[in-house]
Amino acid sequence: MSDVLAEHIEYLTLPGRNALYRQAIEATLRPGERVADLGCGVGVLGLFCLEAGADKVWGIDSSDAVHLAREVMNRCGYGDRYECIAGSTFRTVLPEPVDLIICDHVGFFGFDYGIIPLMRDARQRFLKPGGAMIPQALDLMVAGVSSDECLAKADGWTRDCVPGQFRWLDRLSRNVRYSHQFSPVDLIAAPVALGHVDLAADEPDFFSFEAVLTATRAGRFDGLAGWFDCRLCDGVRMTNNPLVDESIRRSQAFLPAEESFPVEAGDAVGVTVRFRADDTLISWTIQPPGQAKRQQMSTFKSTVLTPADLVKQPARPLTLSHEGKARAFVLAQVDGQRSGDEIVDRVLAEWPDMFPSEQAVREFVKSVLAHHCAV
Repeated sequence: MSDVLAEHIEYLTLPGRNALYRQAIEATLRPGERVADLGCGVGVLGLFCLEAGADKVWGIDSSDAVHLAREVMNRCGYGDRYECIAGSTFRTVLPEPVDLIICDHVGFFGFDYGIIPLMRDARQRFLKPGGAMIPQALDLMVAGVSSDECLAKADGWTRDCVPGQFRWLDRLSRNVRYSHQFSPVDLIAAPVALGHVDLAADEPDFFSFEAVLTATRAGRFDGLAGWFDCRLCDGVRMTNNPLVDESIRRSQAFLPAEESFPVEAGDAVGVTVRFRADDTLISWTIQPPGQAKRQQMSTFKSTVLTPADLVKQPARPLTLSHEGKARAFVLAQVDGQRSGDEIVDRVLAEWPDMFPSEQAVREFVKSVLAHHCAV
């Protein structure tokens, strides 16, 4: 729960964020309407909707924050109008269509928190014909970076304090999307528009955008900075652009170059950014000026694959792992009659060596029951 508190206080204290969402809600929501709050967290946006006159809000979240949202609404006197649903939005079925869906899963680069498929699924299954969405669209921006701090993030595995046996991980660390709070002095190439995502449209599952950056000064080109300009509703926009005063000061995305390279003022650097809508893959290509070799990076290259990920015969018969068998055994004891403690005792009696210690067995059983049993 402490991680949930730390994460959400960071969102709540971003300068101007709350005011912009309030403004968008007041411009969009009509009194008596019903709302689905996707990834509701502690319920802030749902609270704003209720204060603006919403008749009913369903707050959906798979993290522990949803239980805090329930307590917040009870304390505010909205417990009868705010219903918490603990679980994935994609698995949720609402009792009726809603007039508005609202979400704050806008990542450092806009798309990189899964907002595209989240809003698409909710729009298709939850929203009334003619209903509204907040946010509505994302404009993605990209710029060139020259920053010792960013370079240190990408070069972390080459530091003297890292044992030599681990230095090879440097080639993986160049294929990671980092978060960073940029300042104007960090940018060596002026920002340009990269691409547009319409959250109200049936966008594809895979996006590919291209741009050309122009170096504004001589120096070392270390990679790309990416940020968003988000249209919450007509007339209300939210951005983490580090160059403007109205930024909400959320960190931006840093995509490292495979190798830093020199540029002169006026040099053109070609950029391609591709990503899956579900945020499982981001790839970026940087073409240095002149005849230099094109650099290709991808988060896939830094993904740690398990043997299960590497199965080359997906049609072959499958068998349960030890943990799979243990999980199935525990769930088989759930009969609508036994309590949690009785199930633990039964598992210990029938499969005492499920795990190396009795404590490990108890913890595993309680975890399985907590995730798969209705209260």
